[in-house]
Amino acid sequence: MNRIFRHLVYQYPALDPLVKHAEKVCETVNELAQEVQDYLDQKPVGERSVRISRLEHEADILKSEVRATLPRSDSFLPVNRTDLLEFIWQEDEIADVAQDAAALLPLMELKLPPELAAKWREFPQLMHEGIEIYRRMALGLRELLERGFRREAVNRVLDLLGEVNLLEHHVDLLEAELIKLIYKQQELDAFAKYHLIQVLLKLGDIFDHMENAGGRIRIMSARS
Repeated sequence: MNRIFRHLVYQYPALDPLVKHAEKVCETVNELAQEVQDYLDQKPVGERSVRISRLEHEADILKSEVRATLPRSDSFLPVNRTDLLEFIWQEDEIADVAQDAAALLPLMELKLPPELAAKWREFPQLMHEGIEIYRRMALGLRELLERGFRREAVNRVLDLLGEVNLLEHHVDLLEAELIKLIYKQQELDAFAKYHLIQVLLKLGDIFDHMENAGGRIRIMSARS
């Protein structure tokens, strides 16, 4: 019976779109990181914002495909179906929030004071780093679903989750530091400060959803 079940899991049709969805989400965040960098360099970001919107839409299509191909019964899944759906939702929110940030950023063109711009440049670097760790963690979930939640494989994925958690904490500290720095800028008016803080909070939300998606993997591992 176990061999038959494992065969069903290996042939599970939603795994490919699950991986494609993760890759598309990661592509969206990397594109946003470059948009932030371009904005700081005072380069046009309109076309990149449109590209991010297209990537987010493609991620939505893949999310729907995953949901449509999921078995309706937990009996044909190695994990709780609700847990897997929650993971997919959290992952998709990464792309959704990235799209929101990409659309918000160019609404007000600003030349940031040098001290503020230098600190902002840490964010795109953390986004590239964080989404690469997330990508490896999400691909690790595929291995767990295909081959079973073996201790060694689970530990590898949870180690990556630990790295995501550390980065999220680092981002929280950077976010707080940047907000204080924004308020200190006398050459920025109230609208400019509000705009920058709203963008900043969106960027921080991306890491929150990375962490939440990883937390759902932890729950699936604990229950398997």
